[in-house]
Amino acid sequence: MAPDSGLGISFYVAVLAVVAAQFLSPTGGAVPAHDVAGHPVTPGPGGNVTAGNGTAPVEDHSHPPPYEIVFLFGSCVFGALVRTLFQKIPIPYTVVLLILGVGLGLLSEKVPEVGDYTTSVAHMDPHLLLHVFLPVLIFESAFAMDVHTFIKSIVQVCILAILGLIFASALTAVLAMYVFSYNWSFSVSMMFGAIMSATDPVAVVALLKDLGASKQLGTIIEGESLLNDGCSLVIFKVCRDISVPNHGATASSVALYFLRVALGGPAFGFAMAKVTTAWLSYIFNDAMVEITITLASTYLTFYFGESVLGVSGVLAVVVLGLIVNAERTAISPEVEVFLHRFWEMLAYLANTLIFMLVGLVIIKHALANVEPIDWFYVFALYVGVNIIRGFVIAVFSPILSRVGYGLSWRNGVIMTWGGLRGAVGLAMALLVTQSEELDSQVIGSKVLFHTSGIVVLTLVINATTIQFLLKLLGMSDISIPKRLAMANAVKRIQEGQARTFAMLKADRFLADADWNIAVKAAEIQDPYKTLNEEEGMSKEAMSLAQRFSVCPSCHTDVPNEPSPLEYAEMMDEARLRMLKAEQVSYWKQFEHGMLSREAVRVLVGYTETAADEEGGFISVSDLKKNWEIKGIYPYLKRKLEEIVRGKKTEEIPEARFALSRLMFKVSSHVAFEVSIMAIIILNMIPIIMAFVVQEEHPLYPQYKPGLKISNYVFTSIYTLEAIVKVIGWRKYYIFSNWNKFDFFILVMSFIDIILDETIGDNKGFNPSLLKVVKLIRLLRGLRMLRLFKVLLPKLVNFLNGRINLQLSLGYDVGKGFVLGEEEVSKLIDRLVDNDNILSYLKNISETNRLECIKELGMLQRVHPGIAVSVKTRQSIRTVLNHSRDTIRELQGAGLIDEGEAHKLEKVVEIKMKQLMNAPASIPPPPPENLLKNVPWIEGDKKLIDFIKARAELLHFDYGDVIVKEGDKPNGIYLIVSGLVKLFGQSEYLDHELASHHSVMAASGHGRFEDYLSVGNVIGEMGVLTGRPRNATVQCETTVQVYFINLEDMEVALETFTLHPSLLYRLWRIIAIRIATPLMLEQIAYQGWTLEKIKLHLERGYLPDLEEEGYSFEIDDNVDDVILIQAKATDAHTRDELCAPHVIPRSVHRLTFKKDNQHEPKILVVPNQTMTLPVLDGAVSAHGSVISVAGIRSNLCLRHASRLRLHNTQSGISSSGGINKDSSSAKKLDGPLPPPKGGFPLRNLEPLDPIGYPSPVKGQNGMTYVDDAV
Repeated sequence: MAPDSGLGISFYVAVLAVVAAQFLSPTGGAVPAHDVAGHPVTPGPGGNVTAGNGTAPVEDHSHPPPYEIVFLFGSCVFGALVRTLFQKIPIPYTVVLLILGVGLGLLSEKVPEVGDYTTSVAHMDPHLLLHVFLPVLIFESAFAMDVHTFIKSIVQVCILAILGLIFASALTAVLAMYVFSYNWSFSVSMMFGAIMSATDPVAVVALLKDLGASKQLGTIIEGESLLNDGCSLVIFKVCRDISVPNHGATASSVALYFLRVALGGPAFGFAMAKVTTAWLSYIFNDAMVEITITLASTYLTFYFGESVLGVSGVLAVVVLGLIVNAERTAISPEVEVFLHRFWEMLAYLANTLIFMLVGLVIIKHALANVEPIDWFYVFALYVGVNIIRGFVIAVFSPILSRVGYGLSWRNGVIMTWGGLRGAVGLAMALLVTQSEELDSQVIGSKVLFHTSGIVVLTLVINATTIQFLLKLLGMSDISIPKRLAMANAVKRIQEGQARTFAMLKADRFLADADWNIAVKAAEIQDPYKTLNEEEGMSKEAMSLAQRFSVCPSCHTDVPNEPSPLEYAEMMDEARLRMLKAEQVSYWKQFEHGMLSREAVRVLVGYTETAADEEGGFISVSDLKKNWEIKGIYPYLKRKLEEIVRGKKTEEIPEARFALSRLMFKVSSHVAFEVSIMAIIILNMIPIIMAFVVQEEHPLYPQYKPGLKISNYVFTSIYTLEAIVKVIGWRKYYIFSNWNKFDFFILVMSFIDIILDETIGDNKGFNPSLLKVVKLIRLLRGLRMLRLFKVLLPKLVNFLNGRINLQLSLGYDVGKGFVLGEEEVSKLIDRLVDNDNILSYLKNISETNRLECIKELGMLQRVHPGIAVSVKTRQSIRTVLNHSRDTIRELQGAGLIDEGEAHKLEKVVEIKMKQLMNAPASIPPPPPENLLKNVPWIEGDKKLIDFIKARAELLHFDYGDVIVKEGDKPNGIYLIVSGLVKLFGQSEYLDHELASHHSVMAASGHGRFEDYLSVGNVIGEMGVLTGRPRNATVQCETTVQVYFINLEDMEVALETFTLHPSLLYRLWRIIAIRIATPLMLEQIAYQGWTLEKIKLHLERGYLPDLEEEGYSFEIDDNVDDVILIQAKATDAHTRDELCAPHVIPRSVHRLTFKKDNQHEPKILVVPNQTMTLPVLDGAVSAHGSVISVAGIRSNLCLRHASRLRLHNTQSGISSSGGINKDSSSAKKLDGPLPPPKGGFPLRNLEPLDPIGYPSPVKGQNGMTYVDDAV
């Protein structure tokens, strides 16, 4: 659970205050102490202090007032007031703060008491300004930036921030040299140009976001500012050092400095980012730790980069922020939003303090030594820097317009006018004033004055007029598609309000509320519709926006056909909104643990790439690349397997001779292999010594005999090993690659011995022979490679693990894409109001979904363990998510306190964290286990045995038709392996995936198409209703299925009647399956996920309508009623409803007609306040008061337990069924006949009230089945 954001902010401000109190002023912020009478005290001898009159020694227990802290928190108060009071005034927030800072500086000059609070702050070290505030601003900007847009615009950003900066600095230097009369050198002028070229477009970027202008333009401006600050600091430092007399800098040293700073900064930032994201990935849902890591990493990266490594700390923090942003999936989903808010708050506080300080510093420092001509120079400079910026952008526009997102002339104008200057330039100017090597009168004070003037003018003029310029250029206009989308959203909100008001008016408690006031107070206006637009919009414009025209003849609203340009705009807008909806779905899946970190990055990357392409959508061919294994891993695995591969020992035929059999048994024993490996490890000692102690070593004569003997001994052992294997393996010895390698090592050992004995210590031999000896000695070291035999299986397993991880990622990507398309299919009707565009997008979405399902089925067929692992992880995480939600609901209801909820959440979150380390591949279960997972079989061991005994395992080839549309039902199919394709009518859905909303390809009784794989069941509906097949099932691969024929299913339905009966379970599963897509279409459940809908329906039950004369009462304790089969009639309005249909909540009583062919079925979902009985009894149709064989469920715990005990003693089961004696029991006519190849069904036993078998015996000793329905 995320902590309160105030804790982190208070900590940050407290740190700033402590730092300020220590370092803001040259004296450490100290203020002269005073005695009780107000006289100043001065230190006396021995450390004592003397009062102002010098008469009495006084110990110094006084502390200077916390002026700096008061200023810091007072600035925060001013910032809060400005943000509150100036929300509706179109003046940037930073401009107002700057003016307040200037006003505070002027006031402090006139009022000494105010000056006490500002003097030390105004004399702060500019290095401190950079080191405290700049890391926060840079990291927050990079962390909040759209990384995909920035990466695509990186060429444009680099051109502007590097080449453009150098060009602009040089032009500004020329301007300063020839316009100013200060006689600056070129190095000083270039330093001044670097200061002037550092942009700080905080106000412009914020305004662009508020107006909804081009995101690409805002990213380019903000990205240029990030890199621009780092590059300008580099040029500033170089030129400042060159400007110092006798600097000693050379061209080579300057070039090396540039390379070190420009390349070292990003490299260091990249390394720190990787460490940070790796650390964050090991933290699970701990907001304190994750925020601390990012905060510490930011400051440490900047400090070590600038002060220790001597690289650009700005560029290092930029790279740090971008990579943490790009890999933000390393941050826990529950913490990410809070982390962004934390950094936004830090940046807000930093900007507040900076611009107050800037205004104060300008008054305190910049106005010193100002001459009248300087005021003219500052306005000339203001005009010049704007012209220079526009000229630079124009010069590079041929390149800028052809890379990235391009650059239009309108964007160029906004970038020119939006080049504001801010705190970075002012800090560099302050550094100039503090430089003792530079003339403070001619250089320092003038640079500070002109920098301050440009900061003030760009903020006051450019920042305040940028909105007018945007409107003048037409860049703030909202496009028609966006207006239509907003109008559609507002319309839906208003419709929801109308329904809510209608519901509230029916509340007796609210009957006397003033609904006119309530409606006006809750009215939602269209944000894109201004007052001027409402007054000036013509009827033609209104009709265009509404997409309707009035026919002059019949006065009927006729939909307008959009023009080609409008159609293209609407299509593009709808496409982008569809991609955005997909992206939101992927992030939701990640937040719920349904997608891995890598998978969501891949999918989000695909959506962003598709959004950049004209008419682009996510391509399944691109998705396939994620599970197509290529590269070094499969190549290495194949080569290693070829080395390992040979004739296995179990494949070698038994020898005729006893000695061969004995040697084969010895050489194949594990102990023999272990012994040889131990000998090889021991042999490594003399081999290593032979390399260390060579002929030149003084101890060589002492070690040589021992090394020679050990060589002989180990060679003899290897020879004995080879002999044993040759005798035991016979001719199959050479079939093993390892044996060939061992034999090669043995031959090398013999050559080593021969050469050693031949050459020896004879110095008369040619020195080249000594090289041969060293070569042989090197070959002797090859014996150690035999240990590689033990490592090879580990290496193969490692490579398999890497390949499985890639396959698992690919399957995860495909699964996430399919779920995303299904989510989008629920929303797409609300995204688009044009039928042609809607049809086109639906077709694209459905085609891609089906193609991806097919590809995933193919992947599952080849790598079943991958699919099992992904599905198992998803199942576990779904259950854990529901458990966590339940804990929070219990806490919200007051059933557990905060401490208990925290402990329970910790238990759940530990399991969630453990799930992250789940294996990438899990061996698929045997086919028999698939039967246990079928919902209507699960948990019934006797039914499982019955199905096992009668199920047939059938094989089908590619292209075979398992079921044909229109055929009569012949049984149920359970897919064991392979992939099948379904296509047919969607009136009733007769397969496992029918609950997917996207299966309904069209409204009404359209056609549908889908794919099914392992574990899905086909044919349940046909068994229940006897209707012909509504779909054709065709094999896309070779397929194996379990088939249970219709006769056996009918026997099972007649046999397994113990409640809940098999018939009831089947109907309940079918009912939930049919109800799911219907519920997803209901407006009340639009925000619900598929899993939440299914959990809601799991509370449902099927009442016995026959008992109550085919009628059903609906009261306030029922949430939903879904008509599953047949027809129903509203008892009050006599309206007829046809299945499948969600019964409106205005209906309070339903009646049904008895139909022997199609028995009426409804699914009733009670609300959570209603306690349901265990579903092992007959359920009557009394609405909320459910009766199970005469037992009412709305009893308290005390009376329910007494009733249960009474039932146990009297023979009534908890299910409501009576344990009948032999006179009332229905006797089975002997055991069921055994099926072909099967076994007889064991006699069934009813359950006692506790749930354990408690057979009831008749007089003849046979077991009877409780068939009370």
